[in-house]
Amino acid sequence: MDTPRRLLLVGTYTPDSEPPGEGQGIHRVWFDPETGELGADGVAARTTGPSFLAFRPEPPTVYAVNEQAKGSLTAFRIDGNADLTELGSVPTGGGSPCHVRYLGPEQVAVANYANGVVTFQPTADDGTPTGPGRELPHRGHGPVTDRQEGPHAHSTAIVLDSHEPRLRYLLAADLGTDELRVYHYATPLSPENEGPAPEAEEGLLRTVQLPSGTGPRHMAVNGGYVYVAGELDSRVHTVRWNPRNGTGEHLGSLPALGAHTAAVTEANFPAEITLHRLKVEGRAIADGDALPMTNTYEGRVYLSNRGADVISTFAVRDEGARLEHLADTPVGACPRHFTVVRGHNGQPDHLVAAAQNGDSLMSLRIDPDTGIPADTGHRLEIPVPVCVLPVPIKRIRNAEGAR
Repeated sequence: MDTPRRLLLVGTYTPDSEPPGEGQGIHRVWFDPETGELGADGVAARTTGPSFLAFRPEPPTVYAVNEQAKGSLTAFRIDGNADLTELGSVPTGGGSPCHVRYLGPEQVAVANYANGVVTFQPTADDGTPTGPGRELPHRGHGPVTDRQEGPHAHSTAIVLDSHEPRLRYLLAADLGTDELRVYHYATPLSPENEGPAPEAEEGLLRTVQLPSGTGPRHMAVNGGYVYVAGELDSRVHTVRWNPRNGTGEHLGSLPALGAHTAAVTEANFPAEITLHRLKVEGRAIADGDALPMTNTYEGRVYLSNRGADVISTFAVRDEGARLEHLADTPVGACPRHFTVVRGHNGQPDHLVAAAQNGDSLMSLRIDPDTGIPADTGHRLEIPVPVCVLPVPIKRIRNAEGAR
C-alpha cells in the first residue's frame, strides 16, 4: 500500500510584494513521510507576498499575511483536494506584516514589521477575518541604527496564565526595541467550562527586556522557558517565564553557531527557531508542555541561520533552563522558515527547510537518537520560499467524508 503523502503549503514573495520576488503566491507541495521526497503540485492560491501562513482546524482555514507597504491578511478555505478558496481580506493596521498566529476561533494575531503594530484581528465562525482589529502600537529603539530606529514586531508566541485556564499571554518579539511585549487575551468558552469568559486587560501589560542589540525575531516556548532567536547578535537567548504573574527573566544566551561554523562565517542572521518534541513513553507531548527529563531524551531546538546557511541543533538541558549546541547542518542559501513533519506509525521525523535565496525546499531526516537532521538529498525548486505550513489533509478529507 502506498504511503499517504502529506500536504505542505509554501508561502513566497511575489512580484507585487515588498520585498518583491518571483513566487506566484501559496504553492502546493506533497511530501513523502517515508523518504522525504518533495513533489510540486502547482499554485494553490495567487495572493500578494504570503510570507507567513497559519492554519485554523475548524473549519479548515489558512491565513496568509500579504507583505507590502499597506499590509493585509487574507483567509482561505481549504478542502480535501487541497484547493484554496479565498474567504476575504482585511487591512492589518500596519506595514510589512510578516507573521500571523491562530489564537482560537475568535481571532488571530498579526505582527507588522514596518511600524511595529501588533493587531488582534477578529474572525467569524466560518474563519473569515472581520474588522476592525485591535491595533497595539509600540515605541522605542535600539543601538543598531539601521535596523532598530523604531519598533519592529516580528512574531508572536503563546504562553499560559496559570490562574485562569482561558486566559493566555501573547508575547510579541520586537526586533527594534530588544523586547518581548506581553499582552493578555481570552479564549472562548468550552462545553465543559461554563460561565462568562474572563476579561483580558487591554493593551500592553509589560515588556521583557533582552540585552541591547539582540534583535529578537522568533520564539519557541517550552513550558516555563522561552527560547529567542537574536537576529542581530547571532545568539539564542533563554527567558524564564512566570505563568503566575506574566513576567519573564532573561537567563542568558549562547552563540547561534558552533565554533567551527562561526569561524568561517563572515556574518550570520538567525531566523526561525522551533522546539521539537519527540514521543515519550508512547505519548506525544502537547504544545506548551515542558519537556520531561528522561534518561534518553531532553528535547531539541532547531534554528535556521542565514549567512552560515545551516540549521543548528541544540539539546535542552537542566529541565529547559539551558541549551547546548550539538551540530550545524548545511542547507540551501538563506534558510528562512522551516517545519518539522512528524512521522506516524514508525515513520521518521523530517525537517523541511525553505532556502529563500536558493529558490528551493530541502528535506532532512531527523536522527531518532541524536535529534540531529541530515540531508535526504531531496530538493524541490520553488521561487523564493519563505514559509512552510503542514496541513492535516487526511483529517480534512475524513471530516468531509463524515458529513
